[in-house]
Parts: sequence; C-alpha cells; structure tokens
Amino acid sequence: MDNAGNEKRFWADSLANGLDAGKRQVVSDAKTPSGPIHVGALRGVVIHDLVFKALVDAGREAEFTYRFDDFDPMDGFPKGLDESFMKHMGKPLCSIPSPEKGFDSYARCYAEQFIAAFERIGCKPKVFWSSENYRKGGMDAAIRTALEKAAEINEINERVSGTKKQGDWLPINVVCEKCGQIGGTVASGFDGETVGYECRDTKYSKGCSYKGNTPPFGGKAKLTWKADWAATFKVLGVTLEGAGKDHYAAGGSRAVANELCEKVFNYPHPYDLPYEHFLLAGKKMSSSKGIGVGIKEISELLPPEILRFLMTRFKPRTAIDFNPAGESVPRLFDDYDAFAESHAGHRQPRDPDEPMIYAISQTTGEARKNPPSYYHANFSLVAQLVQVPHINVKETIEKRKGSALTPLEESELDVRAAAAKKWLENYAGEDDKLTILGHAEAVKNFSALPPKYQEALHEFGEHFETAASEDEQAAKIKEIALKHGMTVKEFFESSYTILTGRKTGPKLLAFLNALEKQFVAGRFKGLH
Repeated sequence: MDNAGNEKRFWADSLANGLDAGKRQVVSDAKTPSGPIHVGALRGVVIHDLVFKALVDAGREAEFTYRFDDFDPMDGFPKGLDESFMKHMGKPLCSIPSPEKGFDSYARCYAEQFIAAFERIGCKPKVFWSSENYRKGGMDAAIRTALEKAAEINEINERVSGTKKQGDWLPINVVCEKCGQIGGTVASGFDGETVGYECRDTKYSKGCSYKGNTPPFGGKAKLTWKADWAATFKVLGVTLEGAGKDHYAAGGSRAVANELCEKVFNYPHPYDLPYEHFLLAGKKMSSSKGIGVGIKEISELLPPEILRFLMTRFKPRTAIDFNPAGESVPRLFDDYDAFAESHAGHRQPRDPDEPMIYAISQTTGEARKNPPSYYHANFSLVAQLVQVPHINVKETIEKRKGSALTPLEESELDVRAAAAKKWLENYAGEDDKLTILGHAEAVKNFSALPPKYQEALHEFGEHFETAASEDEQAAKIKEIALKHGMTVKEFFESSYTILTGRKTGPKLLAFLNALEKQFVAGRFKGLH
C-alpha cells in the first residue's frame, strides 16, 4: 500500500514487511457457518485482506484463502430457526438441508450469503470448503498422522490446555453410519485402516448408540477441531492466520493448535495475528446463538465503502463497538467523510493514517490507487430531508454545495438517501424521526412560549428572510438570545418546539435552510 505522505507505516504494511521475504505467503481466514453470519465476522476477512493486499503491493508472492468449516457439527440452535431443524443437531453442517430455498445445504445457505457480502466490499479470497477437502481425500494423510500420534496429541492437549481424554481416545469424530451424527461419536482402536466408534449423546444432540467400525478416510470422519485447525495449516500451506483474541488466551485453542502443528504435523505454525472482537452495543456477537446484526441486513443498510471503512479504520487490537440502532450509523458516515477530506488535503488529519484508511476503504483496485475526491452529502441532513414532504433533496444538497452535483455525487446522494430511509425505518430512534407540525398545532405551541421567547423567534424569522449564510444566521441567534435574556440552548429548544413539537432535533440551521424560506420565516413569526 502506498504510504506516501504518511509519517508512519500503516500497520498492514509493517506486518507484511516483517514476514519472510523469500517465502510465498498464504494468508488464510476461516468461519464455521453455524447460523446467520453476523457483521462482526467481516472483521477477520478485512484484516486478512489488508495484509494480503499489502504483500501484493510490496511485490511479494501471496495468496488469500478463506475456509468454511462446513464439516463441523451443528452444536447450537440459532434464534429464529424452525424447530424442525432440531432433529439435525449433531450432524455435519454440510449434510443439513438449507433453511432457505436456492442453496445446497444449511452451511452453503449462510456461507454463500457471507461470500456475497465480503466480495461486495472488495475481498475476493480463494474459497475452500472443509467438507470437500475431507471427501476428496485432502485430509487423509493428516488423519493417519493424527491417529498414529494420538497419545502425543492427548499429552499436548493436557499440558497446554489442561484437557485430558480417557482410555484409547482418538482425535477424530466419525460420521455415524446409522444416524449421520458427527458431534457425539467417540472413536477408538485404530488398526491402521479402520477405527471403532460409538454414537453417544452430547449436551446438544441425541446419539443413536450405534457401534461400528469404518475406515476414517475420504470424508467418513473429521479430526477434532484443534487437530483439524493444526492439520489444515499444513494441508493448505498457511503462513499467516489470525483469530479473535479469545482463541489466544493462555492455554487456549490457538496455543494447542500451534503446538500440534509443529510437533505432530511437522509444519511451522502460521504467523499469529490476534484481533479484538466486533461488539454489538458492548456485547460479543455469535452466529450459532443468533446474537448480533446479520450480515445480510447490514449489507443492505450500508454502502460497500462505508461498510469496509467500518472495518479498516481500527487497528486489529482495537475493539469495534457498533450499534445501528444508536448514533453509530450517522457518525460512521461523518467519519468517512472526514477521512475523505483528509485524503483530498482539505482537512488536517488527526492521525497520519486517515488518508490511507480512506484509500483502502474503496472496494476496487482502481479506486484504491486513485481514490475519488468529491462532495459528500451529510448523511444526517439527508436523513432529515427524506422525511420532509415536498423537499427536493438534490436541489437542497446542491444549494449547500454551491454548485451542481457531478454524476458521481448525484449517484452517491441516491445511495445515501436509500440508506437513510432504511436506517430510519429499521434502526433510528424516535429522536431521529421528524414530523413537521401542522399550522394549528404550531401556532398553539408558539403562543404557549414565554413572550420574550416569542419576540426572539419573531425577530429571527424576519432576519432569516434576508440572511445570506449559516454563519451569519448563527451569529444572529447568539445576538438575539442575549438581547432577549435567553440562552442559545433555550432558543434552539423553542425553535424545535414550533417546528416538530419536541425540544431537540437535527442540526437546526442546516435543517432550516433545507426548508422553503418563506415557510421558515412565517413559522418563526408565529404565522404558520
């Protein structure tokens, strides 16, 4: 990535620069499609995408892969899923029918929606399906190694994480030949070609008690998840794969997987890249539990560049707390616009990375190399304007810009107007929703104000008819408030009272100047 003009190197460039220059880098990420995938899962994709692109920009040989662990068992029941799916608990996600039409399986349903979302924001890794890899024999050698070194795997599990398996435990789960469950099967007795197994109950599924023997190759069995993680590193040649910080806790899953990778599968563990969680109003999201904002919903709300910006603007070790039901959405648009101004040189950046972050938030290669510089309509104002009948949004924004919108600016305005309507309909609070009072109620509210407040509003109404700029109007408000013995806050509250019937509202002057001038003047004079 081009750091020209930056005083410090962007974190992804620094990381890429520190990786072995003589080695082909395989940057990898993964997700278990256990239910509707939440927006937080995009964070890992974007972090890895930034590293991959930094490697490519540095002229390094690199590949970005994304793995869906669709051979994992269904071990959680997402909120809102039809109760008929309870009978599939414990089965591989790839073997469960899709809850929606048009998909080959439960796993494909949610995974393919996620693929569409991350491709939309410019992330295009090579996708791998765990189930296909197992069924085509891609994991057979690793399975044999794990079975032959089962005691060593058990020792590492116990020493690193404190977990010990009893008896002649084997690090695989067989797909039960009778009921199809994989989550509760317990294997033992590897003879070099087959294993014995028993289908047992788990805390989330009912086993059928079947006992049998089967070759564990070709998709008939799956490595237990930490062994699977470690083996997959080797099978796919992964050199860098990060994960959420919980996996990196002392004695946690990544510590186990790393040691298994090196000592059992004889492969150097990938570069570690822990990152903080993406939170919803301070709480961790979960796909399997149905907690969080769905990727489909947030993709329909936020334009691609804004959604990518949400992920790129924070360093990996900084948590992201986002709640579309609060003020996060308008603030996100405002911050994006500010970073755009920094990139264009129209604003002094608060952080040297701001211009770079704006550039890498673009979703196409050409836009990243030459980020567009143009007028951005303020999202909060657009959200106000689309609620007021008879306002021509385009003309109002052109008035604020001081010239006609370019085709690009007009197109972006349409996108923002659509996003604003969706935000207002589904997420915005009552304070963000506007209704202009009718004549009778407005006159009633005006008459109920203290006489000095009425005089102040009336005086501003006369001034508004000829005021040339918002700066002039703001100065006049301070002058009038002082003259009539009221605070600026009381003036604003009185203004909102006669406009919307509330004491708070949007940025007053921007809103007033979007309305018809004679209407505003008359309303402040108490006439309508």
